[in-house]
Amino acid sequence: MTEELELFCEDADEQLTFMENALIQMQEEGSNEESIGALFRAMHTIKGTAGMFGFDDVVGFAHVAESLLSEVREGKVELSENLIDTFLSAKDHTQKLVDLALENKQMDEETKNTNDSLLNVLRLLLPGAKASTGVDDETTIEAEEEVDVETLWHVSIRLNPRFFPTGMDIINILDFFKILGTVEKLIPITCNIPNLKDLNPLEAYIGFELRFLSASTYDEIKEVFEFVEDDVNVHIFKSDDKDKLQKLVADSEDKISLKDILIEHNFYKIDDFAQELVKDDNENIEQTTKKDIQNKSFSLRVDSGKIDQLINQISEMVIANAKISGRADMLDDTDLSESATIMSDMLEEIRSGVMNMRMVQVGDSFNKFKRIVNDVAKKLDKDISFSIIGGDTELDKMVVEKISDPIMHMLRNSIDHGIEMPDERVASDKPRQGKVTLSTYPDAGMIVIEIRDDGRGLSKVKILEKAIANGIINENHNLSDKEINNLIFSAGLSTAKEVSDISGRGVGMDVVKRNIEDLRGTVEIDSVEGKGSLFTIRLPLTLAIIDGFLVQSGNTKYIIPLEMIQECIELDANFKNQMKDNEYINLRDSILPLLDIRSYFKEGASQTNRENVLVVRYGDYKMGMMVDELFGEFQTVIKPLGSIFKNIPGISGGTILGSGEIALIFDIPKLMEYKIKEIY
Repeated sequence: MTEELELFCEDADEQLTFMENALIQMQEEGSNEESIGALFRAMHTIKGTAGMFGFDDVVGFAHVAESLLSEVREGKVELSENLIDTFLSAKDHTQKLVDLALENKQMDEETKNTNDSLLNVLRLLLPGAKASTGVDDETTIEAEEEVDVETLWHVSIRLNPRFFPTGMDIINILDFFKILGTVEKLIPITCNIPNLKDLNPLEAYIGFELRFLSASTYDEIKEVFEFVEDDVNVHIFKSDDKDKLQKLVADSEDKISLKDILIEHNFYKIDDFAQELVKDDNENIEQTTKKDIQNKSFSLRVDSGKIDQLINQISEMVIANAKISGRADMLDDTDLSESATIMSDMLEEIRSGVMNMRMVQVGDSFNKFKRIVNDVAKKLDKDISFSIIGGDTELDKMVVEKISDPIMHMLRNSIDHGIEMPDERVASDKPRQGKVTLSTYPDAGMIVIEIRDDGRGLSKVKILEKAIANGIINENHNLSDKEINNLIFSAGLSTAKEVSDISGRGVGMDVVKRNIEDLRGTVEIDSVEGKGSLFTIRLPLTLAIIDGFLVQSGNTKYIIPLEMIQECIELDANFKNQMKDNEYINLRDSILPLLDIRSYFKEGASQTNRENVLVVRYGDYKMGMMVDELFGEFQTVIKPLGSIFKNIPGISGGTILGSGEIALIFDIPKLMEYKIKEIY
């Protein structure tokens, strides 16, 4: 895919996502003139940019949808709930047409039927419109445009020197004017091209003068240059506006008089330049002037792969710098140590800056769940209120994308299995409307995502019966309520009476858990029968580099995520006397379970007489980890261990130390889970 198409794809996705979120918000909060206008502009932008690439199916469909939105904007058509549903369907179909266009595929029979059906519905909703009679869409568009008053426009274009390296194609832009109207004159301006010896093949020296007849407005013409507005200088005005013409000629920096060029090519006559230049206080309304680049802040679209590559390079620099720091300490070289410290600080700033590029507010991605909840609730005839809390919480873009499907599956389960039918809720003294909440917040270096519903909750009896029948547990089990609830994440366990296309096939929840664990996260469920359920997902902020704490147990070095550590204490004789062969200590009148790392991983004998305990917290649980030596904070680059070692319980990855040694990164949630099971 070319860079231009990638830009179109990203822009279309943004516009369509905006449309969906806006329409869902209108369903909940009602519409206003501003939001309807924004919807119209989004569809208009899609039509315009699709036309630049010759995507006729997208243009034809978007034109009709845009026309109806224009009528809504002018108050001629009421934006009812049914019409919002129609526009949501139109948004989905536009996405399908965009995808087909990008893949250079034609509509199949099913898509064509959907296209024709939606076009017919949209046209019927237009004031005074009639149902489709099978006339070609392009013919219909032309007929509709003929009704509007056409204007003769003049467009003057000059490419900025650095236009070509942007990858945009000026020919595609010029071709789009044929869609907007009839091009009467188009000439290239070549007088600014230097001699061959002075010519830079990467720079643009040309421009264009264009006259065309169209019913388009100034804003619609200006949007043709939306993708290149910072890389061209454009003047747009009505051909009979002599003030604008005089201004254009006066400001021209062409090497040959623009006035002479326009007269020579019959754009204007000499008499058209007779009047004096008139200052127009409103000239900025209909003229795109040269940008003050020095004072403007630009937004850049950067391929995520480039950021990934940069993060990988920074990761290697972190490892190399650790080696330099270690060497400086070993040589006792003060100057080298000082330089290494400065380099470490600079790397930390660069790392933080690059990682922040990957951080996005989850609300922008989670808003799409409103549509899913709305559609599923309607399909099941349930009345559900859905809200998102903490949408401004930031998370790594890669994590957001990968967690999207698990969240969607759990929401579907909450709606299908959790929330009761309205009559059933009323009979149970509950509000007729069910409630589902998606909350996000940071906690101890992690991101917590909660999905809560006030439905029927889980039936522990049914879960146990199904688990025993499937051989997941035996009849003599000794499981806590939480462990029984978490059995729903076992493969093939579903208590649904009927299989539906929403959920209940006995597959999925185990995949949900596995996908979350692949992100070094955890998921658990709390439920009270008759009251509702709460899914809790905990995820790391990022998957690349973390701040860790380096320790040693036996002959192996380990890394503990720094954010999970609450304190470090020495396991002195007093604590050892408290233990009395039990792995617990009394820490400030609180019982703290201990995990002996040397014993758990079957390490060799201790290399020191001192024993230490690091108190770690994850969620609502605390645990002490018994280790031999403490080395302090360590900037940790997370490296995968490979297929052979990736399933070691309690280890989530590895890292390379400055000495070249390998240190293993603790999977605190897994170790905590092991200790909890041991206790109960």
